[in-house]
Amino acid sequence: MASSILNSVYIEPARPYSQKELQNMRIELFKELKLSETRAFHKKCKHSYFVKSNGKKEQDIKENNINGNCSVCWKLNKTDKSLKDKAYNLIDVYTNYLQENNVYSFDTYDLEMVFYKWLYKD
Repeated sequence: MASSILNSVYIEPARPYSQKELQNMRIELFKELKLSETRAFHKKCKHSYFVKSNGKKEQDIKENNINGNCSVCWKLNKTDKSLKDKAYNLIDVYTNYLQENNVYSFDTYDLEMVFYKWLYKD
């Protein structure tokens, strides 16, 4: 089986994190993965995600309000069969988080980290 972020195990934090710490961790995650604040949304599949900074998709969204093809659907098609259920679950949890608009927590940070590393690095 291929090594994947989808196989990672959640580790409970050893201590509480302040909102400032979580904000800084999120900023560092966005820098590491080169994510912009521009979000793509695809009506057909209902996937929503931050796009890469200075990428073609970001440019198309900013200049023409065109989202193009869905990167999440594309990544799902490329995901190993043995990991598809985990990928679908990750997408569902991430989508629910976006709809609920919860307070940012360590769990939220971990969810974003796993989602975007799967989407852009795996």
